[in-house]
Amino acid sequence: MDLLNSGKVKNSIKIRSVIIAFIVHAFFTVLTLGISLILLLIIGLITNSFVKSELAEASSSSNKFKKNFPFRYFGQVFGDFQHVFSHSEIIEKNLYAAIESELRDKTPINSLETITITDIDNDLSETEDRAFIRSSSTVTTRGTAITLVFNQTNFGKMQSIEWRVLGGGFIDRDKKFNLVAYSVFTFLFWIVPYVKREHDLLARIRTIYPGSYNDIDVVTQIRCLHDAVFNAMINELEKNDIDTSELKAQKMQVMNISISGGKVNMGNVVQGAMNKVSNIATGGRS
Repeated sequence: MDLLNSGKVKNSIKIRSVIIAFIVHAFFTVLTLGISLILLLIIGLITNSFVKSELAEASSSSNKFKKNFPFRYFGQVFGDFQHVFSHSEIIEKNLYAAIESELRDKTPINSLETITITDIDNDLSETEDRAFIRSSSTVTTRGTAITLVFNQTNFGKMQSIEWRVLGGGFIDRDKKFNLVAYSVFTFLFWIVPYVKREHDLLARIRTIYPGSYNDIDVVTQIRCLHDAVFNAMINELEKNDIDTSELKAQKMQVMNISISGGKVNMGNVVQGAMNKVSNIATGGRS
């Protein structure tokens, strides 16, 4: 995934952003007799160094994180689904094989790949590795990549398969400029959570392009991927005589997706999660 791939979108600092920032800082410079300008220089440099560090870390490695946001390289999670069932045998490999086959037959995705994501949290006595299964769709013409991340766990005789849908936008140069330009006003609100690894600075400068056509493209991909995953799981579970009535009901809810006025609308099960698409696109926190 190329974090700078904005597709057809012109990814540049907007002139109006520069003009507004200049007016705001000119006003406060006069009001504070130049003190705000000195603070901007200091805090702006600190913020910019943090941003550069985050970008370098994300670009060089997609499989390490500290404490929170293990999937941040792939974007923001706006769909998280889990199915729990009981069976005498572990059928993880069969499920993944069925999902891979369904995706390969019905979507441009050719395969699933295993990735290891490592928690390097300094508060841990040692790092911890966990394996996940990943697949990514093609990037939309407006720079949004959709990624599926699966993981399977066992709890006694119970088995669980979970998958997340992540939307990864591009690094927005205008958002990056505004973050640094107004850091003197916002720094105290995010620096402590950021140091505690409870705030994802990278998400603040990424954009899922807020356009109707991009909404359509994103939801189309999500709908197709979900349909393939649900069908594969239902078929494979039924082959093993496992009840799928709950899974079928969940599929009906998840597949109730529509586009209205450029906004994403889904069934009750995922309505709140998918509202993040619009929230992320407009710069809100998820």
